[in-house]
Amino acid sequence: MSDCLLSIVIATHNRSKYAISCVGSLLSISSDEIQVVVHDTSNDACELAAWAEAQKDPRLTYVHWAERLSMTENHEKALKLAIGEYVCLIGDDDTVSSYIVDVTKFAKINGIKLITPKVKASYYWPDFKTKNYGSAHAGRIYLSSFDLSLAKYDVRDMLAVAKAGAFQGTDGMPKLYHGLVSRALLETITAHNGTLLYGTSPDMSAAVSLCLEGGEYYLLDFPFTMPGGGGGSNSGRSATGKHKGGLEKDPHLAPFKNLNWPDVMPRFFSVETVWGHAAWETLEQRETTEGYNLARLYALCFFHHPDYARETFRAWRKAASHRATGVGTVSLLGELVSVGGRYVLAKLKRILRPGPSNGAEVVAVVNDVSQARDKLDQNLEHKLNGDSLFTRLVDLPILEK
Repeated sequence: MSDCLLSIVIATHNRSKYAISCVGSLLSISSDEIQVVVHDTSNDACELAAWAEAQKDPRLTYVHWAERLSMTENHEKALKLAIGEYVCLIGDDDTVSSYIVDVTKFAKINGIKLITPKVKASYYWPDFKTKNYGSAHAGRIYLSSFDLSLAKYDVRDMLAVAKAGAFQGTDGMPKLYHGLVSRALLETITAHNGTLLYGTSPDMSAAVSLCLEGGEYYLLDFPFTMPGGGGGSNSGRSATGKHKGGLEKDPHLAPFKNLNWPDVMPRFFSVETVWGHAAWETLEQRETTEGYNLARLYALCFFHHPDYARETFRAWRKAASHRATGVGTVSLLGELVSVGGRYVLAKLKRILRPGPSNGAEVVAVVNDVSQARDKLDQNLEHKLNGDSLFTRLVDLPILEK
């Protein structure tokens, strides 16, 4: 396949039941301007390999890598297979709207290197469960209201905000994972050290690297991608409180060879520490960790993971011994109060608005992400009143932030 407009990239391991539906949903998009990249390290029966071979679709680039790789290495190799002018990275239980092609064309003609959608659509697979709601999300497609607004941000400003929050999620940052990025920009980042991704979270590392390049990014209030939540995914494990433990015990961390875990990071894996670690490693490799609010990370760990308080305390003491800024007792207490306040507000919100949807519209209940993509596109077409999204985008005013 020659160069194309857009590469949608997936790295997967032993998750054929999700990945087949995901890849099928992408190949069902009626555009010859996309490439679908799959880098698969599965060592099980690997139904995905046989399925991919049977597709005979020139838009599909499938590689089955025999060696077990870390999540970061798997994503790195997958991204190197992309040939599109723009790249979008998604998970193997996710999908995108067919409208992503219009958004990419709009970005290209306007010279936009980074454009990220607000998270307004999501799908939960039938095996997805949470501690609070059990199987209430199972099979549901959620769609929140959107207004097609387009805002422009300075990426350095967003990096400062992320540092202050200890990098707890990529919202507010330019994204490669569920975002559109110019491949030329990715190549520029890789040229620094020969590597694009660092640490234990590819999506966080990519977002930090994009911020470090400087410039501007655009945030679009339109769901041209749709995250999925499979019961066997990290998000599924987190929802049931199972995504944490000792570094040596986690199956997702085991493939990391010579994993560098700084002594200022609490030595256990959780959503908070994995995000924090990936950001720290990327900053160390690319620039500096100055301004990283470690006190915020420690407060989150103390509050949400008291069973690992000893590990958090040790990291805090190490940071203090290194004379890291902003990790004094007063700073930590202030962050604990802030984290506790946010927790109370979240509980009140749940009480005032009970139910799993959190105000979003449930547009359908389906069995897999391929069906979910079809339903999403149908709903978006209805909400656009049959108008061309590309035409709507061209006419949008850009809000300066």
